[in-house]
Amino acid sequence: MKNKKKIFTKEDLIQAWTKAPFSEKISTEALSVLESYKKGEKSKEIEAFTNPLEFGTGGIRGVLGNGVGRMNEYTIGRAAHGLCKFLSNKYKKSTIVIAYDSRRRSKEFASITAGVAAGYGIYVKVFPIPTPTPMLSYAVRQLKAQGGVVITASHNPPEYNGFKAYLEDGGQLVPPDDAKIIASIDNITDWNDVVFTDPKSTIYKKFVSEVDKSVFESYKKKVLSSLVYNGKKLTKERSKLKIVYSPLHGTGGVYMKSFLKDAGYKNVYIVPEQEKPNGEFPTVKYPNPEERDALALSIEFSKKKKADIFIATDPDADRLGIGVKNNKGDYILLNGNQIGSVLCAYLAEKINSSKPKFDYHIFKTIVTTDLQSNIAKLNKLKIKDVLTGFKYIANEMNKIAKDKKKKFLFGGEESYGYLPVELVRDKDSLSSALLLLEIISEKKDLLAYLDEIYLKYGLYLESLKSINLEGEAGKAKINESLEKLRTTNLVGLEIGKRKVIAVLDYKNKKVSGEAKSSVFSGLPSADVIQLILSDNAKLTIRPSGTEPKVKLYSSFQSFQSPKKRDEIDELKNTLSQEIKEAETTFMKMAGLNV
Repeated sequence: MKNKKKIFTKEDLIQAWTKAPFSEKISTEALSVLESYKKGEKSKEIEAFTNPLEFGTGGIRGVLGNGVGRMNEYTIGRAAHGLCKFLSNKYKKSTIVIAYDSRRRSKEFASITAGVAAGYGIYVKVFPIPTPTPMLSYAVRQLKAQGGVVITASHNPPEYNGFKAYLEDGGQLVPPDDAKIIASIDNITDWNDVVFTDPKSTIYKKFVSEVDKSVFESYKKKVLSSLVYNGKKLTKERSKLKIVYSPLHGTGGVYMKSFLKDAGYKNVYIVPEQEKPNGEFPTVKYPNPEERDALALSIEFSKKKKADIFIATDPDADRLGIGVKNNKGDYILLNGNQIGSVLCAYLAEKINSSKPKFDYHIFKTIVTTDLQSNIAKLNKLKIKDVLTGFKYIANEMNKIAKDKKKKFLFGGEESYGYLPVELVRDKDSLSSALLLLEIISEKKDLLAYLDEIYLKYGLYLESLKSINLEGEAGKAKINESLEKLRTTNLVGLEIGKRKVIAVLDYKNKKVSGEAKSSVFSGLPSADVIQLILSDNAKLTIRPSGTEPKVKLYSSFQSFQSPKKRDEIDELKNTLSQEIKEAETTFMKMAGLNV
């Protein structure tokens, strides 16, 4: 395997795990897989040794286990070597910061990554406890490091873990550096080249140290002096608010409670069964605040405490979900588009009323609600759509940071990720939670405020449908579906009561119909197809960058604009039914009528 120009067959990939540096146990497993593969068998075990992990929108993510397609010390080590080789070639002297979540083997993988960096003579700062992803992003910037790594698989089930890489801006990898680092990883073709450094060794102790507590303290201080916080103005209101919080067995517990306490929120109650970090996530099927089932204990505990709101974050605490108590005492769950729109509208209106001296910018992904576009336009603020993945929002933040007249105001994506402060370059549940609580403290009724937003800016409704398609057959099916859409003339077709007026192919940067090709300006290629429908509606399809599934996004504005609050629910029901029918039609068009 030393010839780096060689194209490896699947048999080669399995064979590599049958010898050094792998243990006898791993080699025996690989030999068994090799025998099955030669017989023409197909299984998840074979795919584990023949389908290499690839960098997606969130780095490398996969199931724990042996093989090139699983998360283990060798695939982590190779990823770390690729990143560290890139950094050592680019800088004479460099530092990286490492954080890890509460998952199986996360701390061990963090130690492996630190050791690899130490072997390259790179200084390493490691968070001593499971830590939210946004704190890693902040620490990279605060400590003026050249890179960072988070060991996390976000909201995936317990059997998953992952490796997310960051560069000196505090954001995840984007072009052109991502291609260079991926090439650096791919060039490590002999597993013997993955060199580990013992944590007890002199070199490890020389280069690796802990992140100081002062980093979090400085984060809190800066957020509390930013636009998201209203200072002494709402002191009484904060002290009255009852808040339930669940870290869903992840990293948020210690950080969120400390942060909100410093902000003046005294009545914060953590869901006891989900307070401590636990990589088995024993109380939930999926530790994902997007899933209603994951919030069951939060709802139950909120009723017990008579809370005004509950907040839940995913294991690495970058995503945020909420439930708000209504007039009947029930808890209404808001989705990512609704939460993001509330945050966006509040900040936009706050800036607009202050006669701003700067040119403020909002960024959202192409699958996030266009309600936020309306909010930006009516408040005379700039807004730009970027590809799915918060790294693209971070990239746009970096661009405007070079101009003293321009300021970042808000960034968000429909998948429960938001950023209302400039000091981080990733989704941030901490500052987002604070902003939400500030809005409730001021507005009193968050649901009424959301309805005000609909009345003022337009009634929109969104939906996300995911179809799991695992393994090689799944990948082939996804590719086949997207190619079918690319090669079919869709303009003019009717989907319910709306017509397809434009089709955007983000992979080939081709546009048909009424849209302009300038929509692709500054965007890298991505395997995404978007249908623009009449009367402000969109249907978008893309493969997941981190999971074996294809995702279908819908965003529709109501044909009829509500004039008062009591019209909204009925219009939402009509819109919801229309979206369901449109999704069914679109799936058939893509050959995904499963």
